[in-house]
Amino acid sequence: MAPFIHSLYVYPIKSCQGIRLQQAILDTRGIEYDRRWMLVDERGRFLSQRELPQMALIACCFADDRLVVSCGGHGELSIPLQQSTGRRVTVGIWNDQCNASEVSPESNRWFSDVLDRPVRLVYLPDDELRQVDLDYAQHGDGVGFADGFPLLILSLDSVRQLGVKLGERIDIARFRPNLVVDGCAAHAEDGWSSLSVDGIRIRIAKPCSRCAIPGLDPASAKRHPTLLRTLAGYRRRDGKVYFGQNALHLGAGIITTGQAIGIDPE
Repeated sequence: MAPFIHSLYVYPIKSCQGIRLQQAILDTRGIEYDRRWMLVDERGRFLSQRELPQMALIACCFADDRLVVSCGGHGELSIPLQQSTGRRVTVGIWNDQCNASEVSPESNRWFSDVLDRPVRLVYLPDDELRQVDLDYAQHGDGVGFADGFPLLILSLDSVRQLGVKLGERIDIARFRPNLVVDGCAAHAEDGWSSLSVDGIRIRIAKPCSRCAIPGLDPASAKRHPTLLRTLAGYRRRDGKVYFGQNALHLGAGIITTGQAIGIDPE
């Protein structure tokens, strides 16, 4: 079987739940709306499931021209997809600093109530470039609020293999991929230099090193007792655990589940 796109995911708010797509628009920063929003603390520092596991329970969906978020008994919050320019603030994400736009006092109140601490929701404006690491990219290559790269690619059999080792089915949502590939062996993506989908070339940048987030169950925010240890047992290299590949796309367009993928080996 030739490799093909099994599934596509977008994560509008960094570290909140993703949305499975049948079709995705690739724009200059990756999949349209992917990590264009982010929660920050009072100092403007980004927040994630690493320190706030309950963020895994905040669900997102698209409804017409809105992003709708919900969580347990907190009701829903509706956010316009096309953001007007709010107050600009400086935010920090890993070693980067960039200017973001505050969304609204209403959104700050809703997320602060859900997470039981003061937080702000910010948006990355169209006119703000967050540069991808120049060790792997060209000047002008941008990314949203993802950790570092516009796309994360993972083969379905990589997740299946981990499930066999654990003796249970593992939800691929733990690994927060954008593009899931089927029709190839587990970790085949380790040996790819680039791939193409309907004329759009996607260049593999570097392996994705993993933190503690895959150890969280996205349905309950509870920690798996052995997943991270098991993964480290066969995917550790140079002191880090690698699972999936970070990538950059060369050009915009539309990709769809079921599409065949052309592979360029290293």
